[in-house]
Amino acid sequence: MSEVAPVVLQVGSLMHTGWQEVSIRLSLEQIADEFSLTLTERWAESGEVRPVVPGQACTVKVGNELVLTGYLDEVLPDYDAQSHSIVANGRSRAADLVDCSGKEKRLDGRTLAQIATDLAQPYGIEVVDKVGDSKPFKAFVLEDGQPMAEAIERAAQLRGARVVSDAQGRLVIVHAVQREISTVLELGKNIWKASGTFSDRDRFNQYIIEGQTPGDNDWNGKQASSPRGTASDPRVRRPRTILVVCDTPADGKDCSSRAELEARMRWAKGRGVTYTVLTWEHEQGVWRPGDLVHVRDPYLALDEKMLISDVQLIEGLDGRRAELRVAPPAAFEPVPIKEKDAKGAKGAKSGDLGW
Repeated sequence: MSEVAPVVLQVGSLMHTGWQEVSIRLSLEQIADEFSLTLTERWAESGEVRPVVPGQACTVKVGNELVLTGYLDEVLPDYDAQSHSIVANGRSRAADLVDCSGKEKRLDGRTLAQIATDLAQPYGIEVVDKVGDSKPFKAFVLEDGQPMAEAIERAAQLRGARVVSDAQGRLVIVHAVQREISTVLELGKNIWKASGTFSDRDRFNQYIIEGQTPGDNDWNGKQASSPRGTASDPRVRRPRTILVVCDTPADGKDCSSRAELEARMRWAKGRGVTYTVLTWEHEQGVWRPGDLVHVRDPYLALDEKMLISDVQLIEGLDGRRAELRVAPPAAFEPVPIKEKDAKGAKGAKSGDLGW
């Protein structure tokens, strides 16, 4: 059996290992990743406690592979005369954008990447743009008391993009797929167990986004006051319509991008399977959201590539496991949902759970 790579919490020059319970969550659905590390041990003769305090910058590695760069949010000691335990909880650097808000600030005429950079810069967070949308927002405002992350995500939605953290603690503007991996997830082999989510409760066959943009000499009248965008999800067969009024000035193209994103986000949340495997790593490293992986699951008639959208690395008394949520990659792509995208897995029979 290969040696298990240790989890290393590094604070300054000090490296802390030997954690007995570990939970690390990496996701395309949240702007900041998070971790929780627990250690219980008998007092050493010196009575020394591990010198970790909240607010410190830190990194988390699995072996030599960096998985998260951020800060310790809280340290929870628990002890008696014979032993003590310590829990260290933290998040990616982007957690500051989730927690912090500011006064109203106008960011008119800037692109998504420029808005994200402007709001992240005071917190020392670098922005990496992998989408490259060059269209400036005619008008965009950070509202009084609005969290920075909320404003950035609001802008990203209008450009059909997502904003996530990478292992270096940078803010990354992406669509979804980051890399294709060679390891296959296969029921009866490396898949230990599985659970699924197949819900149409929050899905619709038509999405309508309405908004408005401030008028000027060249942009006025109906085109400025009644922009609208629509998108459809052909997998939802019966008539179900939702209207969303955009809370940010948006033109028709913006509304269309937001409508497509809304349809895809609800598709991704309503169709997914969480596979549990007994290892944190595949042939190319640690499991990560954005990995495109081939799945063979005869129970769901799946034999195709799926996108990992959420990863939880867990360690406890039962050993290590990774919980990998997969969804159709088309549910994360910046294009309209097509009929062929929504026909389900290859070989699926009529009446199955469907994708």
